Amino acid sequence: MIKDYISVDIENPNARGNSICSIGIIIVKDNQIIDKKYSLINPEDRFDINNTKITGLTYADVKDAPTFKEYWESIEDLFKNNIIVGHNITYDLTVIAKALERYDIEVPIFNYYCTLKLSRNFINTNSYSLNSLCDLLNVKLENHHNALEDAKASQKIFEYLNYNNDIGTSEKFKFENKLLDNLDSKLETNINTLYGIIKGINYDGIIDDKEIRKLKSWVEDNRLYKQYLLFDRIISKLEEILYDNIITEYERIELEKLVTSINSSKIYSESTLSLQVLNGILDGIVCNQKVNQKEIDNLNIWLKQNDYLKDVYPYDKVLLEVGKVLEDGVLTEEESNYIFEIFNEIVNPDFNNDENIDFDGKTFCLTGEFKTATKQEISKKLQDLGAIEKTGVSSKLNYLIIGGVGSDSWKFGKIGGKQAKAQELNEKGANIKIIDEDSLKIK
Repeated sequence: MIKDYISVDIENPNARGNSICSIGIIIVKDNQIIDKKYSLINPEDRFDINNTKITGLTYADVKDAPTFKEYWESIEDLFKNNIIVGHNITYDLTVIAKALERYDIEVPIFNYYCTLKLSRNFINTNSYSLNSLCDLLNVKLENHHNALEDAKASQKIFEYLNYNNDIGTSEKFKFENKLLDNLDSKLETNINTLYGIIKGINYDGIIDDKEIRKLKSWVEDNRLYKQYLLFDRIISKLEEILYDNIITEYERIELEKLVTSINSSKIYSESTLSLQVLNGILDGIVCNQKVNQKEIDNLNIWLKQNDYLKDVYPYDKVLLEVGKVLEDGVLTEEESNYIFEIFNEIVNPDFNNDENIDFDGKTFCLTGEFKTATKQEISKKLQDLGAIEKTGVSSKLNYLIIGGVGSDSWKFGKIGGKQAKAQELNEKGANIKIIDEDSLKIK
């Protein structure tokens, strides 16, 4: 009979399976529970709606919690020195292993018993889900998908199986990193943005220190996606090129060949994919705080090659402004400064930060994910102030409020659909104030 072990359950924020938003641990010595550990975890990753529906957790709940890298220090010895028990525990251990790998932490070999596998061996029933087994064995499960409650339930099921059967020796879990060929569609934005950045910084044939920092920044922001074969290849090659902070002419050509744009998608339209590239090009151009003749000439060529984007924001604005400064074919210093400000505002938009906003009788629309509260809670606070919620953006809208959680498409596409619509309408004379969550002063 196994007398000493830990029972573990984790919850994750999205479908990628390489990050954790909560963990529960039951510590058993001599068949007695001697301690319990539970912690919310900041996954430093997005929350998918489906996962939130299951766990009830959002970014607002975990924003001040430790990261898994920070929390691992307090539980590492428990995992290394104990048998680990859990329901379908190999899934939990895989997520833990991938989460450790994200932080470049060595993944230990885990010893485990899986209550799902043991139940199938020793219990005859129609369903082997955790809640069904709890009902069958009269195990109390008060809050399914709370990590600590699920860990408690797994421990009770294991206790029953361990007491009534010869469960044999524990199994070993040795993580083998298998890179995924199928890319998460939401990450197509990140690839297209990198493709655009490389084009933008290469337009003048010279890559300076600030442009090198821009590429390094992309690497750091995307390191957590190295489980995907495409990201692993791109990041490994970028690190090889960037390690000495010098890009030779040969390496510059290698950069140009490093990544191709993604032109078809299950979730993005063709125009959206091209706008992601355009945003990357503008980011690559402005990241060294200046715009030169070669850059603007090459951008103009790209704009003409992609004229099917006509009537789509911000393509029309960029085309119009580029046409103005190139009217005589020469980019003056004054025009360079002017076009830099235009591009920089598109890539790094300023938000309204007026602390004395009057919401009474005004309309608002929420977009994105919020870190201080749920969308519903933010909406209620604004409605309590007399504001009227709208689900879409029109010229009659007073405020567009953008959540502060950087979703993948937001962070790397910069302009979300509703923000783009608001900015387009403002270009045509509307007065929609765009406010980010950090500037939203409500209690």
